[in-house]
Amino acid sequence: MTEVNKQRFYKKLAVTGLAFTLVGAGTLGLHSLNFTGEPTVASAAAETYTTTANLNIRSGPSTSNAIIATVKQGTQLTVVGQAASGWLKVSYQGKTGYVSSEYVKKSASSTTKTYVTTANLNIRSGPSTSSAIVVTVKQGTQLTSTEQAANGWLKVSYQGKTGYVSTQYVKESKGSSEPAPAPAASVYVATANLNVRTTASTSGAVMATLKAGTQLDVTAKAANGWLKITYQGKAGYVSGQYVRALAGMKVVSNPESIQVVVNKQNKLPENYVPKDLVYTTIPFTFKEQTEKKKMRSEAAAAIAQLFAGAKKQGVTLLGVSAYRSHATQSVLFSSYVQRDGYDKAATYSALPGTSEHETGLGIDVTKGDGTCAAQDCFGGTKEATWLDAHAAEYGFIIRYPKGKEAVTGYKYEPWHLRYVGKPVAQAIKSKGITLEEYYGIK
Repeated sequence: MTEVNKQRFYKKLAVTGLAFTLVGAGTLGLHSLNFTGEPTVASAAAETYTTTANLNIRSGPSTSNAIIATVKQGTQLTVVGQAASGWLKVSYQGKTGYVSSEYVKKSASSTTKTYVTTANLNIRSGPSTSSAIVVTVKQGTQLTSTEQAANGWLKVSYQGKTGYVSTQYVKESKGSSEPAPAPAASVYVATANLNVRTTASTSGAVMATLKAGTQLDVTAKAANGWLKITYQGKAGYVSGQYVRALAGMKVVSNPESIQVVVNKQNKLPENYVPKDLVYTTIPFTFKEQTEKKKMRSEAAAAIAQLFAGAKKQGVTLLGVSAYRSHATQSVLFSSYVQRDGYDKAATYSALPGTSEHETGLGIDVTKGDGTCAAQDCFGGTKEATWLDAHAAEYGFIIRYPKGKEAVTGYKYEPWHLRYVGKPVAQAIKSKGITLEEYYGIK
């Protein structure tokens, strides 16, 4: 090796951070260094460390190496090995890099568990649906956690960020010792006007008569096809012949989320009322200032923009019905059941607690002249065509599209808009899918 080449070689070694010693004045051969361009790293079982300061992740174990990323204090990193001179090899956002061990400490918990999301899921800044969304991850995403779940929430790490997810939509990877979640309780509903009696027989005195569509608090099964229920704090009995059990009904854990999925299998908490309901500024088919003109504030602003955008393109729209309280939905559904029977009513009207109108995010609209309001004749009109083409630009979807009745459980309703925000709406529109299919849930 020439003197010039030796100087270049020594300089390269210094930059990579590798230490070496020259003994005497002899020349050091390349073969004695075993230099391959990749630092030697002692392998180790993956462990979780937390940064104690804002920290650079570098391409090699030296401050002279390029910065891959800068992470904030408190970020969790997965350490996969130890390099020389106090550097650690870490994994971050699918990439491998190096950090100085001076600015990280081993996490207190020694057990890291991996979870997989069972639906598209929001990671939030705190253990509540009122906390800000840090990031939304897709179904099948792997998350790591070093803490036990508490109050239905789990603290997780994802791409160097820490947040919280609802345990309802994650499951532990193979090897989990956690018990399987209990099946959701059945919801019972009267399919006709129904007498509540003092005994499990028609000879029992009538305590009350419930309207068709009323949800029942069933506590036990009595003899001869009768059910024991609780009504106004008292025990009573109803004939099971006029009661439908809706198995697998779940109460949603995120009713305040703009993307909440409410359908025949997922219901709102009892007597839920959105916190930010406001009157919309759009014209309706009626003049009275009722609850039907209200929507949640973000959705109200978006529907006003949609109406204005439609008008600019020569399409005039009117609102028909937006928010409905639980009480209003109960009366409406009951009237449909009495008129058409439970099975038919359930194809176009929602059981109380499962209506999107109760979220404050849904609205029925119609043509500017008020005709075809919530009727099949609205389909195929220029207004329906415009909505199908442009609603997503304003954050709305056609909630119950044609050909998806088996997925949504409802007939085609070109007039029913649901606000989900522009990113989700545009993704659903581009893929030609439903809200259920987008989140991979029933």
